[in-house]
Amino acid sequence: MFQIVSKRMFSSSRIILQKEVSSLDPKKVNHMQYLLNYYDPEIVDSILKAETAIDPKHYENRKLNPIQFAPHFLTDFTKKSDYFDHQEQDPLDFTKISQPNEIDIPKNQILDVEGSKKRSELGELAKKLSLATGFDERYIMGLKVKTLLLKTVRNQTSKGKINSFYALVCAGDGNGMLGIGEGKDPEEPGTAILKAHWQAVKNLVKVPRLEDRTIFGNIEHKFGASVVHLRSAPPGSGLRCNPMIFELAQCAGIKDLSSKVYRSRNKMNVVKCTIEALLKQKTTEEMALERGKKVVDLRKVYYSVEKN
Repeated sequence: MFQIVSKRMFSSSRIILQKEVSSLDPKKVNHMQYLLNYYDPEIVDSILKAETAIDPKHYENRKLNPIQFAPHFLTDFTKKSDYFDHQEQDPLDFTKISQPNEIDIPKNQILDVEGSKKRSELGELAKKLSLATGFDERYIMGLKVKTLLLKTVRNQTSKGKINSFYALVCAGDGNGMLGIGEGKDPEEPGTAILKAHWQAVKNLVKVPRLEDRTIFGNIEHKFGASVVHLRSAPPGSGLRCNPMIFELAQCAGIKDLSSKVYRSRNKMNVVKCTIEALLKQKTTEEMALERGKKVVDLRKVYYSVEKN
């Protein structure tokens, strides 16, 4: 045994070989000989040094020191911990995920969606909105914008009735971001739409979606005299809802939805009621945390693997 070990010299083995053969630990020699069959001497040297840093008691039991900082419960999910049980904070800026990568664009120049270098009215708006909101200009140019309502309103003053145009616009990226805006202009309807577009982009918020296609359960919400019922739908159902809710769902990226509007069907109230209803829904993680259950138990969906 001594001859076999001496054939492959390395730093740790030299110290051992300098001692008398009677003082050698047979377990260490067998362990060293076993490692030399698979690793180079330098690697075996590092392995032996690492093993000397471990407490022999823990090494024999194949266990390390238990973690001192750990939750006081492991399987009891009926109790809450102030440190471990908390809702995840949503990032302040949702556009970092959905925005495209930055590219080198010459100063004082904005590229349209088609890539043309002409500065359009929408390009000017995108540049100003980028400075006001922090969104990328190309992200703003790629938003889905829909004019939901355009009408003439009158304001009674001491000088008489003053007519102006009112516009209600919704904007979204089709990936969970949705916003609505209102605008007025006494002269041109296009200017009112542009103002509403500005407000819609500034009011972009994140809408919770289940599986990126529908809402979480059924929602009932009231705004003014309008009552809106929203119901989640299975995959492939499509959007079976009010025209105003249809446009909002398309901008938000909701593909399966069923809805019903009761009492007043004023378009402006229906739009605002739908926005508030979408924002007040609770995600599966939030409901599981409130009920003290696991998410998998709340969904009642389990996975198993059969071993052959």
